[in-house]
Amino acid sequence: MSEKLIDTVVTKDDLKIAFKKLDLQSTDVCMVHSAMSKFQYLVGGPEAIVNALEETLSRGTLMMPSQISMNCDPATWEYPPVQKDLIQVIRDAIPPYDPQTSPTSGLGITPEYFRNLPDVIRSSHPYLPIAIWGKNAAKIASKQPLDMPYGFGSPLDYLYKHHGKIIFLGTDYETCTMLHYAESTIHRKRETYSAATSIDQNGKTIWTNYQNVDLDSYDDFNELGEAFEKKFPGKFSTLKLGHGIIKVINCITLIDFAREWFDKKDQQFGNAID
Repeated sequence: MSEKLIDTVVTKDDLKIAFKKLDLQSTDVCMVHSAMSKFQYLVGGPEAIVNALEETLSRGTLMMPSQISMNCDPATWEYPPVQKDLIQVIRDAIPPYDPQTSPTSGLGITPEYFRNLPDVIRSSHPYLPIAIWGKNAAKIASKQPLDMPYGFGSPLDYLYKHHGKIIFLGTDYETCTMLHYAESTIHRKRETYSAATSIDQNGKTIWTNYQNVDLDSYDDFNELGEAFEKKFPGKFSTLKLGHGIIKVINCITLIDFAREWFDKKDQQFGNAID
């Protein structure tokens, strides 16, 4: 059986034209989420995406999430869970976070390509780092806190305070890391988590505790996004490119809406601080 015929091609220049139509400015601060396969065939793959973004945001700042999804307590793993007598084996042997070498996981190939570029700075959080390019990248990355890594003082906070934009390249609100900023800046209960951070003198991994809110409290990001777009039709724009959709969203309006959304749910389900 032959493969499906490529009937649509998207180039770097097509992306740049689309970004211009969507009113992206050279000085914008943007967080990007991508699903390259949605465009069927994108010539140059992640390299084309990143080059188009950097050329468009030539005097601005570009961010992508760069999480290490397995750098958390193996006792909490569910997909799949770990046999109890093997949990400590994993804890002792798992590689600690290294901003230069720890691979981005669960986010596709574009964020992993991006974080490997020599002019991209990756923040130091062992579980939820952000990869950053452009204006103030090193300064933004250096300020991400260990506790509440997506909250005040984080790269996401910088995005919000600098009137940033969120870009979906073939993705939807389910991928929207900035919504975790909304969750992290309301009165939600905190929990203790841990991540592998270094190696002791015996060669065993050292784990560090940190505080964060539960970022998986509700599986409703797309529902939230639909409600946001219905209420604020002028605060986002979309453009079809090939088989994919590009969406650009006003960060401040979305976050202010999401804070109210999550706060109501937290009050309803007992996740709010009294």
